[in-house]
Formats: sequence, structure tokens, C-alpha cells
Amino acid sequence: MRDQAQRRSGQRENVAVAQLVTLVRKACEEWDPAVERAILGTGEADEIATMIESFVSSRYGPIADGVFYRPGVGIVAGLRVSDHSEVVVKIHRWNVSFARLAAVQKVQAFLADKGLPVPRPLTEPEPLVNGIATLEELRRGGRASGRDPAIRRAIAGGLHDFISAATPLVGHVDIGAPLLLRPVGAPLWFEPHDVRFDFDGTADGAGWIDRFAVLARRRLEKAGSNVVIGHFDWRVENLAFQDNDICAIYDWDSVCAAPEAVVVGNTAAQFTADWTDSEDDPLPSVGEMRSFVSDYELIRGARFDAAERELLDAANLFLCAYGARCQHSDMTKHPEIARTSDSGWYRLLRERGDRALID
Repeated sequence: MRDQAQRRSGQRENVAVAQLVTLVRKACEEWDPAVERAILGTGEADEIATMIESFVSSRYGPIADGVFYRPGVGIVAGLRVSDHSEVVVKIHRWNVSFARLAAVQKVQAFLADKGLPVPRPLTEPEPLVNGIATLEELRRGGRASGRDPAIRRAIAGGLHDFISAATPLVGHVDIGAPLLLRPVGAPLWFEPHDVRFDFDGTADGAGWIDRFAVLARRRLEKAGSNVVIGHFDWRVENLAFQDNDICAIYDWDSVCAAPEAVVVGNTAAQFTADWTDSEDDPLPSVGEMRSFVSDYELIRGARFDAAERELLDAANLFLCAYGARCQHSDMTKHPEIARTSDSGWYRLLRERGDRALID
């Protein structure tokens, strides 16, 4: 009887792996599994799925099904556990530390206790081959369009709620600064967030983008030490909705400490973006960026002062330039997937230029 039970258990595990393998294989066929090879040392779907399942099952419970699999900046997989709960495992690249991820989890747990729609961490960060893995609850919700004024206001309000709720943690949790706040004298560009982008190898023709980035960097050097804890990838793709309300917040490794105006300026450049959508140009217009800032100020109950507006504008300009540099890399090395020069970050950077976003 015991042998039969073990065989049945093994069969269930094999089925679960096979279902996850299907998701992994599809992703690897759609795009070169470079991030998988860098983190896990293999691009073979069955090996990747087995490593993910082994990690989760040994720490949380047997896997019943694969829900989703998304490679990108790192590796993210949604899994259904045999007790019917759902979890997310994220395997981070080498450009993050255990200490930072632990700090992120402290923010997550604190905000979840405050009633925000936050997935609770389930384990501490742990090494997994060449990466660091984290495990958290899977919270579901619907998709929305950031171009809808009601959703735009919800995104602005959700960001304000996030910043306000996290205020007691400022100075007590070493969450770190965002990469756009570079030390004086640091190289213009940091390591791109995705392994497919190659800034050094695609420098030709990118001088016009770099000039905007230099201008923004000089202005960001005026940022003071009066910071908040905010989310630097706050956009519809990383939020889930029930009607017009945010019901889940994703992408927690984008949480950093910076002046409030820097958080808002950064968000204004991307809040409409969902890069999984088929829409050719998911980025906002200059008018939509201005409307987002106005919505945020209304919820905040006060306008940003002149110095804050300078930081807001500089952060907005820098993200537009960074995005354009990523797009330039794709246009040079991966023209088959790149957006055209009249769309995306190219379009947005040219539209806003070095003019002040907010008067």
C-alpha cells in the first residue's frame, strides 16, 4: 500500500512538472532563454521547471499545477500548490543582494498588515543556482487601461497610499535608492535591467538620448535626503484591478527610497504601460503625464513646490531617456521585436524634450 501511495505521489509530481514544463518551453521558444542560462545555468525547459518545482515544494508544499511563467529581468513563475493555494516564485539576477530583498520583504509585510493589497512573503530570500529566490502569495485581479481617467486617478491614489503607509519605515528599513539617483561622477548608465539590452555595443546613434540623460542627471544631483519609500515600476502591468480599485501590487524588487517628487515624476512616464499588451505604443502622452501629476497633487492635498517640481521633471526626463536607450538597443540588435522610431520611448522623449513637464 505504501509503495502504491508513493508511486501515485510520484505520478502527480511528474504531471505537475510536465504542466510547468509546457509553460517554460513556450517562453523559451518565443525568446532566447538567455536569462535562464545566466541564472540557472540551462535553457532546457524540463530542467528549469524541475529546479523551480523542487525549490517551491521543499519550502511550501507539493505543486499541483503551473499558472504562469515569465522570464524578463529575472524569472517569475506562478504555481498552484496541492492545498489549492497559489504562490509566486521569483528568481532574481546577480545584481541584487540578500539584504536588499530582505528589506523589500519587510516593507511588503508591513504594508500587508496595514491593509494594502500586498502579497505576503512566504519565505526568506534564498540562493538558487546563480540567483536569489523569493516566494510570496499570488494575488489575482483584472487588467485595466491607464488611459481611462478613472484608472489613472486610481493609480495616482494607490501610489499616494503606498507612500503614506510606508512612512513609518523610512530611516528604519535600508531599502536603498533607485538607480536613477547616481552618485556624482558615476557612469551615466548603470547595468540595463534586462540582459538583452547592450548599451555599450549600441552607442552609435544614441548620442541624442545620452544628452538628455546627462541633463537629467545633473538636475537630479540636487535631490536631498528627505525621502519616502515608493515603487519605481508603478504601472498598470504591475497592478491588478477589481472594477476601478487596485486589488494587487506586483514587482516588489522595484521598491526604493527617494524624494516623493522623484517617485511621482518617474511614475508619470510609465503609468499606462503594459508591455504584454498588443498595443503598439503603451506609453502615455505628455498630456497624460501632466494629468497624472495633477491627479497625484489633488490627492496629496498640495502642489509640489518649485524645487520639488524640478526633481519631478528631472526624474521624468531621465526615465524617458533610459527607456529610449533600451529601445535604441533593441532597434540595433533586435529589430524584429523593436518598436519603430515614432513610437514608444523614442516618441515620448522627443515629445517632451527638455521642456518642463509641469509649469
